[in-house]
Amino acid sequence: MKNLSKYIVGILILPLLSSCLKDENILDPSGSSNIIEFYNVTAPTSASNAPFIMYVPKTLELVPETEFEIAVSYSGAEEAAPQDIVVNIEPAADAITRFNSSQNSAYIQMPNNGYSLPTTLTIKKGEKRAYATIKVYPEELDQTKSNALALKISSASMGKISGNFGTVIYSLPIKSIWEGTYTYSVTNNFGTIDANIGSFTEQGVKLSTVGPNRLYMQYLSRVYSGYAEYQFNGDNTALTSITAFSGSVLSSTINEVISIDSDNLSFEVRWTWLGRGVVEKFVRTGD
Repeated sequence: MKNLSKYIVGILILPLLSSCLKDENILDPSGSSNIIEFYNVTAPTSASNAPFIMYVPKTLELVPETEFEIAVSYSGAEEAAPQDIVVNIEPAADAITRFNSSQNSAYIQMPNNGYSLPTTLTIKKGEKRAYATIKVYPEELDQTKSNALALKISSASMGKISGNFGTVIYSLPIKSIWEGTYTYSVTNNFGTIDANIGSFTEQGVKLSTVGPNRLYMQYLSRVYSGYAEYQFNGDNTALTSITAFSGSVLSSTINEVISIDSDNLSFEVRWTWLGRGVVEKFVRTGD
């Protein structure tokens, strides 16, 4: 990312954009004692206004079986759980519906034959967390959909279930051919000229799968906090849309797809977000 002093200038002159800050580990702000909640096993990917926290614990390969880890935690006046705490979890498909409505997304709850999970975790006396493994069966999933698994804590033998982190959503995208590390170049040379962007090249920029042929890049134009998401068509021969997010979804338009090479995994696009016209080029360099 570019020099931090430029971001500070951006904060002063561009109030609609968020400053460039990396995500911190999320804690329940309630301050209440004896809280039971899901624990962050990976960094959250959901927006701050989302009704539930979303994680992407794993990108799925098309294999018969894989797995990922979840955790529940105790926080309270005591340093650790004062007794064994039995925590019951269950699927929460209604959370997907609420999330989609709030975020204009299209996730689906994984079918019952697409996963298996324990229904009970026990936080042992003297410990703060309990971990469990969820098995996923990617070949049973619809590859054209954005598969996710929403879970909620239905009960706990001690403590209060967190209002903020008692329900979570795990997004489990099937890996896109575009996922990998890129040399990224950007030039802001039309529309609104933004001195914070200018023109630069950055090595090692990651594109991560977030949905069917949909890729996520952290930091908008690699300058502002938030992200950009790039949507390719089914056979990866066209770039069909780009979403810009910094604090909220910003207006964006693809002006021209200059080139797209799905064999050598490179593409170049001229597009506009919040009036800023940029040319971005991605050249794949590795996984």
